[in-house]
Amino acid sequence: MSSSPNFIESFRNQSFVVLPQFLQASERTRLRRACDAVLDWSRAHSAETSHTTPRVSLLTQAHSFEHGPELLLPVLALAGSARVCTLLRGLQPAAARDMPELEDAHYYHEQTQRDWDGDWHRDSQFARGYPDLERELIANTWAMHLRVAFEDDDRLEVVPASHARWDTDEELAIRRGSRRATSDMPNAMRVRLRAGDACLFHAWSIHRATYRRAPIRRTLDLLYACRRSPRTSRTP
Repeated sequence: MSSSPNFIESFRNQSFVVLPQFLQASERTRLRRACDAVLDWSRAHSAETSHTTPRVSLLTQAHSFEHGPELLLPVLALAGSARVCTLLRGLQPAAARDMPELEDAHYYHEQTQRDWDGDWHRDSQFARGYPDLERELIANTWAMHLRVAFEDDDRLEVVPASHARWDTDEELAIRRGSRRATSDMPNAMRVRLRAGDACLFHAWSIHRATYRRAPIRRTLDLLYACRRSPRTSRTP
């Protein structure tokens, strides 16, 4: 499926592609057990992280290793598996020279204290604050999220095909203005995952999530990036 024209065309048209039943029940159980152990520890030891925040980092926060690094082996096994690498290889630009590198693994969960709507953004804006620099980053690099749902998850919204172009005036006014959490982003689509489904979406696309205390959310997000420019060997 990863090399099929339909798979690639769907991604290019939508900025994302859903993979139904990507995880078998046994694999989902192993992954969730590892991720839940980190989340449970964080909730027991922090009044903020994992309560008011929508995610915990599995690889860059020290508390992830309180139970020993071997706890996260199922997550790393999935991240580096042949099927995931094949998916990424099928979607990365033809000019990209290197396989993308794993940046981090995040575990998205329901908040315990409040409901709120996330801001519309491209991940690129967090690395490049000025629009001209951000446009250069988008043109010369590539980044991808792989999300796998352990429970049904419909929190993600994406503006189709936005990874392949710059913002319209209205999109830019929303994304970098005072209405970043508006529900009126033009043409936005909601991505609905069933438990066991996966979603690949471009990190440079315009997207956001809504965060709620219910229903329960348990979604693993693997972030990959190509550090080298597809056009040059310069690292941005």
